[in-house]
This record gives sequence, C-alpha cells and structure tokens, in this order.
Amino acid sequence: MTSTAIRFADARTMPWLGGGGITHELARHPAEGDFGWRLSVAEVQQDGAFSRLDGVDRVIVLCSTGRMVLQTPDVIELQRFSPYSFDGGTEVSCAVPDGPTRDFNVMTRRGRYVADVATVVGDGARIEVPTGAQVFAFCMDGAVTCGAELSTFDLAQLDEPTTVDARKGAAAVITIREC
Repeated sequence: MTSTAIRFADARTMPWLGGGGITHELARHPAEGDFGWRLSVAEVQQDGAFSRLDGVDRVIVLCSTGRMVLQTPDVIELQRFSPYSFDGGTEVSCAVPDGPTRDFNVMTRRGRYVADVATVVGDGARIEVPTGAQVFAFCMDGAVTCGAELSTFDLAQLDEPTTVDARKGAAAVITIREC
C-alpha cells in the first residue's frame, strides 16, 4: 500500500500574526502563494481571536485534553477528536480555560476545494481513495498505521485504498476534492 509520511518534526512553523499561538503547517496546495487548501497543527497558547479568513472553510479538531471554547457568537465547547466546521470569515474568539491546547486544522478555499474530515478512534477503518480526491491520515494522538507508521501529529498522504488502524491512538481522515 502506498502512502507518503509527512513528519510533524518537518512541519513549517510560524507564529500567529496577532500573537497567542503557533502554526505548524504540514501540507498545502499550492506550495507557495495563497493556499487552495492547508493542513496544520495549531498551538493555542492563550485566549484570543482567530484570524478572519474570508472565503475559507475551516474544520478544527481539538487534539489535546484541555478545553477549548469558541464564541462565534454562539458558544461552542469543542470535544476532543470531534471535528467542528465553520466559515473562516466569521469572527471567532477562543478561550483555553485549562491552559494551552493543540488542534488540527483543515482550511479550504471556498469554491475551489471542499474537505471532509472523519475521525477513527481505537479501531481500524478501511478508507477508500476516490478518483480525483486527495486523502490524508493524521495522527491526533498515540500511534496510527496506514501504510506508514505515524506518531502524534504526523500526516500521511494515501494513494490507494488503505486501512487506517488507530487501535493505539486516534486519527483524522481528510478527503479533499476540487469543486
């Protein structure tokens, strides 16, 4: 089975423009300029506002055990390993009442790409790779196998049908399609 691993240690790391956190960019398309889609891990170090990204659809998955509460104006307490989707152009503030957290982010440029995010926790799931789609497995915690051995925050691009085995951890499976 074919998969290409992208190690968290090799991620491109950058501080947030407004402070308060760090982004570790694992994959993006295209590689330079404005992204069509982007996969990253964020370290949220303190309460604050998310950057507004007009025209971008976002999915966030809390990976750490601390709490993360979003105000959108609704109040949403994120559940660990449960994807939450929202419009990147929405004003969102974030509170981390238990201290710093880490989350996984999927961002797609609306009208160009769409992403589906599913989670696999403590089990194996057979993942089909649809024609014309890019499919990734992300290790949210522990260890995951998917043709590659992934540790926490590693990512793999899957090129053919694969079983994502998360019996020793938790995984997110991301499918990105052009519109």
